[in-house]
Amino acid sequence: MCHEYSITYVDKINAGIFYLHPFVLKYSMPKKTNGKQKGNSFERKIANLLSDRFQTYLGVETGFRRNSDSGSYFGGTNKTRTETHNLDYAIFGDLICPTDFRYVVECKHYKSPPSWQAFVDGTVKQWDDWIAQNDQDSISAKKPGVLIIKYNNVSELLFSQHHIEQLRPCFIYQTRYVYRLSDWLTLPDNQFFY
Repeated sequence: MCHEYSITYVDKINAGIFYLHPFVLKYSMPKKTNGKQKGNSFERKIANLLSDRFQTYLGVETGFRRNSDSGSYFGGTNKTRTETHNLDYAIFGDLICPTDFRYVVECKHYKSPPSWQAFVDGTVKQWDDWIAQNDQDSISAKKPGVLIIKYNNVSELLFSQHHIEQLRPCFIYQTRYVYRLSDWLTLPDNQFFY
């Protein structure tokens, strides 16, 4: 965003005569990160990460893609569409995943993590909203949901509806087991596909 300010430049000439020269000073504010762009970028990053991780198994380079309609067609207030539309080919969650992938994936990237007090109290409103969104997609898709959360300067976390025997959770938040995404991706391929 560019702001313009009109300023008058005063030039002193002989015998006390002043000439006024108007000009415009342009000042650019530092660009703020658009939250939607940040979220879209993170969704692409996770799609690429999963595509790279499962490239050999799938035999294609881009097995996962960002869902440009995520949340807009079946999510939120549009949930009733799941009752009136044929869902055989519907895509739920933030990523378009291979049909035999076991999970519905929701991705969230925010600047700052919740306060320590909210964490200690066991009620992080932001997480509760995201979990509800992931649960809605999970029910509609008839697949378990995973919620991948990233905060600036913090490793990606994966919130899972189910305990994963091979991994030790970082912590448990209400009904969710929380793991490092990097640890989850070390599991064998058969843990991810039907």
